[in-house]
Amino acid sequence: MADIFISYSRKDSEQANLLTELLASAGLSVWIDRSSIEAASSWSGEIVDAIDACKALIVMLSPNSVASKNVVREVALATERDKKVLPLDLEPVTLSRDLAYHLAGIQRTPMTNIDSVIRALGKLGLEATQAPSITLVKETDARKSLMILPFEDLSPTGDNGWFADGIVSEMISALSNIKALRVTDTATTKDFKRYQGSLPNYAKEMSIRYFVSGDVRKFGDNIKITSRLLDIETGDHLWQDSMKGTMDDIFDIQEKVAEKVVEALKVHLASDEKKKLTTRGTESAEAYELLMKAYEYFGRQTKEGIQLSVQLISEAIRLDPSFARAYTFKANSLTALYRMYDRSPALLDEAETLCKEAIRLKLDGLAICYPLSILYMHRGQLAEAEEALLEQIRKEPQDFYSHFALGFFYMETGQDLKAITAYEEAATLKPDHVPILFNLVLACDAAAEREKCSHWAAVALPHIERHLKLHPDDESQRVFRALLLYYQSGKTTAVRDAAMQLTNLRDGSSLYNTASLFGALGDPLEALRTFRKAIEAGFGNTPLMKKFMTNQEEGVGLLAGTPEYEEVRRMVEALEVTSDG
Repeated sequence: MADIFISYSRKDSEQANLLTELLASAGLSVWIDRSSIEAASSWSGEIVDAIDACKALIVMLSPNSVASKNVVREVALATERDKKVLPLDLEPVTLSRDLAYHLAGIQRTPMTNIDSVIRALGKLGLEATQAPSITLVKETDARKSLMILPFEDLSPTGDNGWFADGIVSEMISALSNIKALRVTDTATTKDFKRYQGSLPNYAKEMSIRYFVSGDVRKFGDNIKITSRLLDIETGDHLWQDSMKGTMDDIFDIQEKVAEKVVEALKVHLASDEKKKLTTRGTESAEAYELLMKAYEYFGRQTKEGIQLSVQLISEAIRLDPSFARAYTFKANSLTALYRMYDRSPALLDEAETLCKEAIRLKLDGLAICYPLSILYMHRGQLAEAEEALLEQIRKEPQDFYSHFALGFFYMETGQDLKAITAYEEAATLKPDHVPILFNLVLACDAAAEREKCSHWAAVALPHIERHLKLHPDDESQRVFRALLLYYQSGKTTAVRDAAMQLTNLRDGSSLYNTASLFGALGDPLEALRTFRKAIEAGFGNTPLMKKFMTNQEEGVGLLAGTPEYEEVRRMVEALEVTSDG
């Protein structure tokens, strides 16, 4: 049995699981009941035995746990058995009469202060043997949480959504440079467009206090941007303002909005942060407008969309040959076109020329290292690709995305153990980032690190489930959840049931991943059926499709040569010819 018993409400499972992982990573032995039943029947002899054997009980205090009869029982039993009790506050809460009696005179420690938790356990005789290797999802520092909500397009023509999205993306990029702020990323903002619930509930689920909202009106060259800053805890708008002008004024308007956010939140800026907040990549409003349009087309991730993105950004470079960001964005577009649709070496040659020009224009950081690494990787220059990312990490070791990019490179090149190390470092720096956690699980699976695979799947699942609670229609995340269940528990009936609920999705990539899951579950027929649906839904990544067919032949082999298999094989070959052409 373990030294530490965790008492908590099932409604606080996410925080309880994270605390368990954190304490375990510090070398402490922990017992936690992961039963899904919140009822008297779940309060069993196993729990009594665990409390008898433990040296200390941690009770996680929240409105949920204060109302839980099981939590009260566990604390009462621990005090009867003269066990040390450590109350942790998930949030400020008034204790019930029973809990107040049992916890009288015991100092409560906030869960967000991890150092205090470890020290408190040490005073109880439970010394950590090493520093925790992971951190909690909820930020423990003094940073202020901020989200830029999608801006509404109120233009008379109603066709300037790309401009509204571009404004938001630029604001996120500018404010993310401020260390005192925890700014949600662009992908989260885009996800919010599908959210159907109330903003207070969203804020609670995502642990966000401040929100910037607004709208954009654009007619010809004239623009009007209205924005406001909301403190969700008080319900107060800290400021709201409207600014008018022409496209030539866009940079001044964006700077003023960012400065007002900083001023309202009473954030102190270091000199380098002030510089980044006002840095302009171009003085050409027309070139900047083309860049925002290119973002929109690139985001479609279709061959036509990426080609249109390249055309737009080429025109932006013609208008402003000193626009360094335009060069690296075009390089990214060309490497994406090469990876997914067109294996012409000329695309990589042009991408390299663009990157060199961006370097000449004094652009540095991941914006230049990432496209360089990708094009080197596609050329087979693996040492150069690796060094480009390692150099960036040496410059900015706290940049989580650089470690993530390095992990992606290692995974793409079959260096799975190195990928795990890079992804784990990224997860330490950004523990709530779902792409990091999911790719980490995939890397562990590829490296046959079964325990680590199960561990990280368990860490990732609460984040996926939280996302699906807010966005139940997100097809890719539904598939990710089923895959994580498989990596956590293997070939179970529950995993197969979850997979069967995904066979009628609309997204081609999600259907492809579902087909791969059926293959892992040992169901080649359902895998082949779902794979065909993926192709019919527009999935066009021919290298992955060829890999899938090879796995069918070598791994399962039961369907190779059948009419169903041969028909799908011909579909893949036809797509390959189209892509090469």
